[in-house]
Amino acid sequence: MSEIEIILVDDASTDNSLEIIKTYERAYPDKIRVLHLSVNQRQGGARNNGIKIATGEYLGFVDSDDWAEATMYEDLYNEARKADSDICYCMRQQVFENGSITSDSTTYFLPTGAISEKSRKEMLVNHVTFIQRYIYKRSLFRENNILFPIKLRYEDMMIDPLIIPYVNHIAAVKKPLFNYFIRSNSTTTEVTDTKYLDKVAVCQMIIDEYKQRGLYERYKDEVDYLYFRKGYVHAALNYIINSSAPGNKVLSALKNDLLKVDPHYRGNPYYRSKKTFMVIDRILDNFLLTKLLKGVLKITKFNI
Repeated sequence: MSEIEIILVDDASTDNSLEIIKTYERAYPDKIRVLHLSVNQRQGGARNNGIKIATGEYLGFVDSDDWAEATMYEDLYNEARKADSDICYCMRQQVFENGSITSDSTTYFLPTGAISEKSRKEMLVNHVTFIQRYIYKRSLFRENNILFPIKLRYEDMMIDPLIIPYVNHIAAVKKPLFNYFIRSNSTTTEVTDTKYLDKVAVCQMIIDEYKQRGLYERYKDEVDYLYFRKGYVHAALNYIINSSAPGNKVLSALKNDLLKVDPHYRGNPYYRSKKTFMVIDRILDNFLLTKLLKGVLKITKFNI
């Protein structure tokens, strides 16, 4: 693409990253802009600052260790323009440190074409976020005051649930154009028994945003179930997998937070939509079974 704006955000790096990206800015001054942050804000804050100065019709996000194929944004933009789509997405492939490559087997529950209210609800209930595969109309962020949470992991988990109510059309390019690099010390693979706290915080922020925007009653069942799925089940599994000795105190606190959001969550119409989560929910009520669950998760490498 000849008309493309590339914003490189240096998030208070401590090495020579800033000087490296400034060489690109000097080489391509008509396309590249460098933004330096003096205080680290993690991915969410870096993206927010990029959004604020972006001028393009569409936005895309790339993390520093991943890469897009050379034609990715051209292909996505051309497809998006055909129907003036709010979002256009492609497939991704996973690239590992040893050089092996696997296709993405995750089901993202993203429809294409005109988006109905039924589709919006289905996406809220089932959707798996991976924002790097998309381009979004910049107006979605600007007109609806949508920003990423700052200084939290899982910051991208908040964006699609906030955008979905405002989306009218989605397009797709059904081929792998994005390369997701998986390394052992990345933020997605680092082992810490407190990672679950950020997931709970982001899920609570989604609930709060829906209430502030007057959308909660309209999508109550869907966002309550989203909290159950990601803010409780995923967070509990995160904690169990990463903690050397999972404790009942943490699991009880997670359950109490869930009950504050939805005291009758087992009556949610979506509760039985995924039997695996329903079974795990029951297991989490029994701490002895939870200890066994940790071993099962390690053996099966259960994908949450």
